[in-house]
Amino acid sequence: MPFFEVIVKDVACLIREGIYFIQNGGKLPVWVAAPTYPSKKTTLSKIAKMNKVRLTNKFVANPDVIIYFENATYGSASALRKKYPNARIINVNCPDISKERVHVVHLEALGYSMNLNPKTYIGVAVEKSDENAVHDGQEVMCPMPFPKTDAVYQKVLDNTNEAGEYVDIRVPVIAGKIPLVYLKFKTKKHRFTNKAHRATLHTPEELFSAEEIDQIEKYAAAMKVDFCEFDVLRHKGNQKIYIIDVNKTPYGPPDPLNKEDKTIAKKKLSDAFMQMI
Repeated sequence: MPFFEVIVKDVACLIREGIYFIQNGGKLPVWVAAPTYPSKKTTLSKIAKMNKVRLTNKFVANPDVIIYFENATYGSASALRKKYPNARIINVNCPDISKERVHVVHLEALGYSMNLNPKTYIGVAVEKSDENAVHDGQEVMCPMPFPKTDAVYQKVLDNTNEAGEYVDIRVPVIAGKIPLVYLKFKTKKHRFTNKAHRATLHTPEELFSAEEIDQIEKYAAAMKVDFCEFDVLRHKGNQKIYIIDVNKTPYGPPDPLNKEDKTIAKKKLSDAFMQMI
């Protein structure tokens, strides 16, 4: 980042935190999110702004909240553990969000999975990088004598609606509970990407049965994640839900969501987060 831009951002931050200090009656709560500083598009940054707190990735003394925040498939919270050995650290027990880990926990919590053996399966499968948030999924024909060692292979899930849109279910989970759910609608071209052309806001009960809500909550407990979002697909073939991705540094609400629903969503997410801490 250019030096001048750094100075401008630092000054803007000081002014904003000064206003928060005054609005909080002479107090400025501090949340440490490390090692990655949350961008302004992240859910955590929006929650911090709503609650007028200082959000930093610097290891300050006696912060009010500590959260392990790292946009990495295989991360490490060792630095946070060393700095704050006796403190509660949100998401500290979830360093691995690889597709293989998602599969193992899915089988444990839901009793079934979408993964396939590409060497023996006959038919079309989805090939994805084991890394998180790559969005490189593509359909391939199996069996494959020499599958990629850094990829996973999954059954093709039909998540289309009557209009031919591909429907992703985005599920925030905070302290083991689901405060709300988004539906994200995609074209075929963007099926395996994060680009949606529209989105809607829902309660968990609108989209899931009581059993499915329990399954998702069990999955969160098995993943040992406190603050996250899951990407879920419902397969038209058997009407089962499949958790295909875990994001512990979530961005949201989705851009295509209307302004009114964005406000409602941020309030619900903030309330759930504040109850957790």
